[in-house]
Amino acid sequence: MTAPELTLNEVKKNVVRNVRVSDFLTREQKQDIATYREQKERAGGRCQFDNVDAYSAEILARFGYDAWTAWQCEQIKQDKMAKMVLAERARDKKYLLGLEGLILAVGAGANRPTKSGHAPQSLKNATKIFKNEQKLAKGIA
Repeated sequence: MTAPELTLNEVKKNVVRNVRVSDFLTREQKQDIATYREQKERAGGRCQFDNVDAYSAEILARFGYDAWTAWQCEQIKQDKMAKMVLAERARDKKYLLGLEGLILAVGAGANRPTKSGHAPQSLKNATKIFKNEQKLAKGIA
């Protein structure tokens, strides 16, 4: 018993065609998708800005366009601008310090000492973080 001979016409009759979404798209839509994929591959999933861009944006946001352009033109020295940015960060931290202290106090009230009489580790970590935040607000750290 031999297998029947396969011809191209017989195979074409038995082929199950898979339908894809791209079969229903126009040529322009396919090109749009291709350009979108190319742009996504170029970006590589990484951040589009670095630390210098973030620092420049912070100066622009905190001090305004005039200060930013003066900094770009080196009318304001790098050291002076760095000190002003750090001072602004400390000033912002002072505003939040009261709220952070309140949260710490609420958390401390909810924590009970362990059987050995020591404070829980989470409370110790929160106190440590709060002390570091206080140093930042004073401009020490």
